[in-house]
Amino acid sequence: MKLKSLEIAGFKSFANKTTINFTDGLTAIVGPNGSGKSNVIEAIRWVLGEQSSKTLRGSKMSDVIFSGSSTHKPVNRAEVKLTLDNTDQYINSSYSEIIITRRLYRSGESQYLINNSECRLKDINNLFMDTGMGIGSFSIISQGSVEDIFNSKPEDRRSIIETAAGVFKYKQQKHDANLKLQQTHENLDRVEDIIFELKDRNDQLKEQSETAIKYLDLKKELKKYDVSRIALELNQVGADWNNTKAIIAEEKQNAEDINKHLNELTGQKKSLNEQLEVLLTKKEEQQDNLLNYSKKIEQLSGQQNLSKQEIEFKKTSLKEHKANLEKLNSQVADLQAKEKEINSEIDKLNQEIDKHKQYLEEIDEDKIDKMIADKKAEYEDVRGEYLAIMQKIANVNNESTYLEKTQKQADVQNDSNRQKISGVNDEINQLEQSVEELNQAYNKKNEEVQKVQSDFNDYQAQVNNLKKQVDDQQSIWYKQLEDTQNLKIKYNSLNNLQNDHSNFYRGAQSVLNNKDHLNGVLGSVSDFIKVPAEYTTAIETALGNQLQQIVVTNNASARQAVKFLNDNRLGRATFLPVNEISQRSVNNNVLSTCQNSDGFIGVANELVQINDKLKSVTSHLLGNVLIVKDLHTATDISNKIRHSNRIVTLSGEIVNAGGSITGGSNKRQYDGVLTQKNKLEELEKQFKESQEVAKQTEVKLVELQDQLKELNAKSDSFYDNKRQYDGQLDSINNKLTFAKESLVRKQRELKAIRMSNGGLFDDDIDEKQRQNKKLKEQLNVDLVNNQTKSKDIQEKIETLESMKDNNSSKVQSTREKLIVLKEKLSNFRDQKANLIEDFDRLDADIDDEKENIDELNEAISNNMLSVNQDDEIKLVNQQIQVIQSNLQECKESIDEHQAQIKEVEDQIDKQTMDSVNQQNYLNKQTNKFEQLEKQLASLKQQLIGKYEVNLNEIDDIVVDDTIDNIKAHIDDLRRSIDHLGVVNVSAIDEYKEVSKRYEFLVQQSDDLKNSSQQLTDTMNKIDVTVEKKFKDTFDAIATQFSKVYNEIFGGGKAKLLLTDPNDLLTTGIEIMAQPPGKKYRHMSLLSGGEKALTAIALLFAVLKVKPVPFSILDEAESALDAENVDRYARYMTKLDDGTQFIVITHRKETMVYADTLYGVTMQNSGVSKVVTANLNKFNAAEE
Repeated sequence: MKLKSLEIAGFKSFANKTTINFTDGLTAIVGPNGSGKSNVIEAIRWVLGEQSSKTLRGSKMSDVIFSGSSTHKPVNRAEVKLTLDNTDQYINSSYSEIIITRRLYRSGESQYLINNSECRLKDINNLFMDTGMGIGSFSIISQGSVEDIFNSKPEDRRSIIETAAGVFKYKQQKHDANLKLQQTHENLDRVEDIIFELKDRNDQLKEQSETAIKYLDLKKELKKYDVSRIALELNQVGADWNNTKAIIAEEKQNAEDINKHLNELTGQKKSLNEQLEVLLTKKEEQQDNLLNYSKKIEQLSGQQNLSKQEIEFKKTSLKEHKANLEKLNSQVADLQAKEKEINSEIDKLNQEIDKHKQYLEEIDEDKIDKMIADKKAEYEDVRGEYLAIMQKIANVNNESTYLEKTQKQADVQNDSNRQKISGVNDEINQLEQSVEELNQAYNKKNEEVQKVQSDFNDYQAQVNNLKKQVDDQQSIWYKQLEDTQNLKIKYNSLNNLQNDHSNFYRGAQSVLNNKDHLNGVLGSVSDFIKVPAEYTTAIETALGNQLQQIVVTNNASARQAVKFLNDNRLGRATFLPVNEISQRSVNNNVLSTCQNSDGFIGVANELVQINDKLKSVTSHLLGNVLIVKDLHTATDISNKIRHSNRIVTLSGEIVNAGGSITGGSNKRQYDGVLTQKNKLEELEKQFKESQEVAKQTEVKLVELQDQLKELNAKSDSFYDNKRQYDGQLDSINNKLTFAKESLVRKQRELKAIRMSNGGLFDDDIDEKQRQNKKLKEQLNVDLVNNQTKSKDIQEKIETLESMKDNNSSKVQSTREKLIVLKEKLSNFRDQKANLIEDFDRLDADIDDEKENIDELNEAISNNMLSVNQDDEIKLVNQQIQVIQSNLQECKESIDEHQAQIKEVEDQIDKQTMDSVNQQNYLNKQTNKFEQLEKQLASLKQQLIGKYEVNLNEIDDIVVDDTIDNIKAHIDDLRRSIDHLGVVNVSAIDEYKEVSKRYEFLVQQSDDLKNSSQQLTDTMNKIDVTVEKKFKDTFDAIATQFSKVYNEIFGGGKAKLLLTDPNDLLTTGIEIMAQPPGKKYRHMSLLSGGEKALTAIALLFAVLKVKPVPFSILDEAESALDAENVDRYARYMTKLDDGTQFIVITHRKETMVYADTLYGVTMQNSGVSKVVTANLNKFNAAEE
C-alpha cells in the first residue's frame, strides 16, 4: 500500500486544479509561511473524512472552499481526490487501486466517492478502521499534534496505544451494544411498569367479569318476563286502538257532509260576488265614459277656432317645399348620366390593365435575375477556389525555399544528433512493440475477465433468486408460526377457562376449584358429557345452567360441599349424587307418537355420550326432553302429546311442558360451555395441523438454505477467481499504462531533439521536398480545372444577361403604360366616389322634402277636420244620454245582489260553527288514536330494539300468567340486578383481552431480561479482548520506545508507565524520560526540544510496532535544534522502506534527506501553486 497522488481543486488556497504525485521514500513539502503547505496535509485529512472545521483551522466547514483573491473569483465547490495503490491488498478490498473523493458545495451539499461510486462517510471510516490511516490515527500528524502528546493528560494518551492496538472497532461494537443495552433496559422498565399496572387491573376485571355474567343471566330472565308483559299490554292497547279508529272513521264522514254543504254555500257566495264585481266594474266604466265624453265636447269647441288660422300658413309652406323637390330630382338625373359615363371608362381601363399584366407575367424577369445571381455566386466560389489554390502554390514554393535553406543549416548539426535520434527511435520501436503486446495481452485477459464476470453474474442471479425463495419461504414460515402461536394462545385461553371453570357461577366454581379437598366431588356435568356438534345448541339449551351442576358420589359428599360453601360464603350450587338422583324417561305412547312424526330426532339423553357409571346423570337431566328439527315440528308434536314433555329444536327454541314457547336471539351471542368444549377440540385439531404444516415449511426452508449455502460457496469461489483475474488485469493495465507513458516521454524526447535541430533532418527534408513537388503538381492540375470551370460560368452569365437586355426595353415600356392606365383608373374611381357622396346627399335632401310635404298635408287635413266638427259634438251629446240611462240600471242591479250575498253569509256562519264543533271532537279522538299508536310503537320498539323480537313473532308469544304477577316478577328481578350495583358488562371481553395482554407482557419481560444478559456478556467479552490487545500493544510500544529513544538521543533512557495497571480499560499513560547525563523526570519537566524529540521517539516506536503504509508530518521538528533535526530526519530514512513519509518542513536538515522535494509558492495573491524536483534524479546525474 502506498500513497500515489493527491488532486486538489478549490480547496483553501488551491484555487486551480493541482496534482501531486508521491514517490517511495521521503517526500518533503517546503515553502514560505502562508504559502499553503499545511493545506496539502489538511486536504488529505479532509478527504479521509475529517468533520471538525476547527481541526482544519476554520470556523465552519464551508471555509475550506476557495473564497477568492484579488485576481481570482471565488469557486463554488472544493474537491480533493486521494489515490492509493492497494496491489498488496493492505486494505481488504477487491480493488488494486483505491480512489477516495470528497466534494463540498457552497450550498452545503457534500459527496463522498470510492472509485467514483458515491458512498457514505461511514463507508470510508469502515474502510480505514484499524488500518492506522483513518481519522484519529497517527499516520497524519498536523501542526501542534506533537505538543498535544506531551501536554495532554495521561488518560488522553491511551488513544495512542488504542490506535496501534486496532481496538476502535471493538470499542465501537461495545458502544453499539451499550446503546442497545440501554434501550433494552428502557423497554424492560416500560414493560414492568405496564405489568404492574395490569396486575391490579386483571384482578379487578376478573371479579367484574363474574358479576357481569350473573347480571347477564338476570337480564335474560328479566327479558323473558318483560316480553310477556309487553305482549299483554300490546293486546290491551291494540283493542283500544281499533275502537278509536272506528269512531274516527264515523266522525270523519260527518265532518265531510258538513264541509260539503259549507262548500256549496261558499260557491254560491262566490258566484254572487263575481256578478256583483262585474256590475261594479260596469258602473265604473259608464262613469268614466260619461266623464270622457264631457271633456271631448270641451276640446272640440276649442280646436275649431284655432284650426282655421293654421290652414292658410301651412298651404303657403307646402308650395315652397314642392318647388325644392323638383329642383333636387333634376340634379339627381344629371348625376346618374355622369355616373354611367365614368363606369364605361373604368371598364375600358381595367381591360387594358389586364392585357398589360398578362404580358408581364409571360416574361419572367425575376427567374432570369435569379439564374444570373446563382451563376455569379458560383463564379465567386470558383474564384475563391482559384485564390486558395494560388495561395497553396505560393506556400509550397515558400516551404521549398525554406527547406533548401534549412538543408544547409541542418548539415552542420546532423552528425551529432543522428546517433541520438537513432537510439531514441529504437527505444520507441521497442516500446511500441511492447505496447502492442501488452494491448493484446490486456484484450485477451479482459475477455477472460468478462467470461468469469458473466459466470459470476449467472451464479449471483441464481443466488439472488434462491435468496428470494428463502425470504419468501421464511416469511411463510414466520406467518405459520404466528398462526400456530395464535391458535395455541386461543387453545390455552379456552383450556384455562374450562379447567378453571371461570364461566361458572361462583358457588360451582369454588367447589370445582377445591374438589381435591372435598371428598366425592367428581366434576361438573359439562366435564363428563360429550355432544356431537350438530346437537350442541339443542343440548346446551335444554340443560342451560344445569351444565354447571356438580356430580358427586353420594349425599354425604353433597352435604360436605354445601357446608364448605356456607362456611366460606362462596355462593350456592346444585349437586347430583350419582346413586340417589331419580331417572326420568319418556312415556312409550308419547315416544311412539313422536317417532311417527316428521322432524323428530330423538330423546336428548340418547343423543349424548357419557361414562356408563354416570348414565343416571343424563337420564335425570335429559331423560324426558325431546329433540326435534325445527319450531314448527316442535309445536306440532307438542299438540299431539298434549304438552306433556319439553321439546327443544336444533336451533335452540323450546316448547315447554304446558305449551309455552321460548326462543329468540341477542345481538351478541356468548358461547356456552358445550360450545366452548367443542371449540377446544377443534382448536386442538387445528393447532396440530398448523404445527405439522409449519414443520413441513421449516424442512423446506432448511433445504433451501442448504442450497443457498452451497450456491454461495460456489459464488464465493467464482468471486475469488474473479478477484484474481481482476488483479491480473490491473497488473497488465498498470504495465500498459507505464509503457504508454514511457512511449509518450520518448516521443517527446525525440521531438525535443528534432526541435533543437530546427525540427528537420536530411531524410525529413528530402521527404518533405518530394511531398511538396507532388502537391505542387496536383495544385497545377486543380488550377487548370478551376480556370476551365470559371470560363464556362462566365459564358453562361453573358448569355443570360443578353436575354435579359432584349426583354428589358419591352418590359419597361409596358410597365410605364400600366402605370399611366392605373393612374387614370384611380382618377375615375375618385370621381365615382365623389358622385356616390353627391347621390347620398341629394337622396337625404329629397327624403327631407318629401317628409316635410307629407307632414304639411297631414296637418292641413287635420285642421280641416277640426273646422267641420259640429256633427261630432251633437253625436257626443247623444252618447252621454245613453250612458246616464245605463248607469241607473247598474245601480239597481247592484243593490239586489248585495241583499242576496247577505243572506248566503248568514247560512255560512251557521254551518262553520257546526263544522268547528265537529272538528274539535274529531281532533280529540285523533289525539287519542295517536297516543294509542305511539304506545303500540313504543311497545313494539321495546320488543325490537330492546329485546330484538321479530314483529312476526309477536302473535306467537303465549303468556300463561296475569300481568300483575309478571310485573311482580319483574320488580324482584330488577331489585336483584340493583343489588349487584354498577355492572361492567364489557369486563367479560375486557378481562379476556387484558389477561391475554398480561401474559404476553410477562413473556416479553422474560425475553428482554434474556436479551439484556446476552448484551452484558457480549460487552464483557469485548472488554477482555480490548484489555488483551491493549496490554500486548502497550508492552511492545514501551519496549520499542526505550530503544528508539536511546537511538535518537544518542543515549539516555525512557519508559512508558500505566497509571492504573489494574484497570486496562481506563488507565492513563505516563511518559518518563532520562536524557543523556540527566535523571529520570516527568515529561512536563523536560525542555521544549526534549519534549518534542521524546514525543517524536514515541511516534516512531508506534510505527515500528504498527507500521503504516504512509505517515504525514506537519512541521513536527519545528521545536528541535539543527543536530536533533538531523537525527529526526536520518531516523525517518531507516523506516522509509516500509513507510512512505511526507513531511511539511522549513528545515534544510530535513530537506537534505528528502527523495522528492515539492515547493509550494503563492505567485498570485491568495492562490497556491506546486513545483516539484526529484532529488534522486539529480543525485544520479551528479554521480
